Amino acid sequence: MPPEQAPSYETAQPTKRPIAGIVGTVVIFALAAALLFRMVLGGGSVAPTPEFMPTTTNLASMQFSDDKPVVAIVTADWCPPCQALKKNALTDERVVEFLASEAQAVMIDGTDTGAASETLQQLGVRVFPSTVVVRNGKPVATLEGNMSADRYLAWLEGQL
Repeated sequence: MPPEQAPSYETAQPTKRPIAGIVGTVVIFALAAALLFRMVLGGGSVAPTPEFMPTTTNLASMQFSDDKPVVAIVTADWCPPCQALKKNALTDERVVEFLASEAQAVMIDGTDTGAASETLQQLGVRVFPSTVVVRNGKPVATLEGNMSADRYLAWLEGQL
């Protein structure tokens, strides 16, 4: 009598498709590279500094009067949120008029963090963009990041 054979429980092996895996990997890397490129270059455009606002890397080199607080707006060319702040909130007519009448606004160019390091340290800047209100040579209020013109103006009005 022949021995009984155990039933076979073989599972179906998935069909290997190496080309599909390679293509999927290439697509993922291409998307990641495109996102990184856009993030680093901010869409390829550097927003202009508002005309009424001088630009420097060294706040100590600027002359300010004592009658109005200084508002130092710290941005960098490589920073997409900085470019958005310059294109949106800092071009809003209400923000421009408020800064021109109530403060001495200055743009701190943090593109070369080495050249601006003394000013960044003096202002306590940790994030780009940052808006710092300075009274009597000391930072008294800091706003970090990009936001709508309405929120930016409300913050400025609360500080000045």
